[in-house]
Amino acid sequence: MQLSGSFTVKADRVEAYQFLVDPERITRYLPDVEEVEIEDENNFTVTAKVGISHIRGSMVMKLALTDKNEPVSAKVTGQGTGMASVVDMITSFELEEAGEGMTTINWSGDVSVGGKLAAFGAGGLMERVAKKNLEKFVSGIQKGIEDIGN
Repeated sequence: MQLSGSFTVKADRVEAYQFLVDPERITRYLPDVEEVEIEDENNFTVTAKVGISHIRGSMVMKLALTDKNEPVSAKVTGQGTGMASVVDMITSFELEEAGEGMTTINWSGDVSVGGKLAAFGAGGLMERVAKKNLEKFVSGIQKGIEDIGN
């Protein structure tokens, strides 16, 4: 399943980039987080509640910040396990100056799911849940970046 979009924030590109590659700050905006363990500046683990239809539980996602090119781009890669399922994801961010202290952040995500959760396949319930969670995450990141200067 592939998702993408963009948003513009009132922050310069360096500030926005530093926010996006800071596990401590970015994990505050992941939806339904139960626990965060930061191993170092590039590796962290998130435990989050997951619920699709009658299947509910927790998933542990091991995440890594990779391909960092300050202040232009970065990737977050991860693998999650839980609920008799496996989730692999890659999320890429590209930052562009938008003038007057603004930055446009273009993002794309590629998620694949195996196991019980895969039964809710692309185009169905799982895709709607993923989009909803991604929208929450993106709006949270947008607010977090804009709060830097306030």
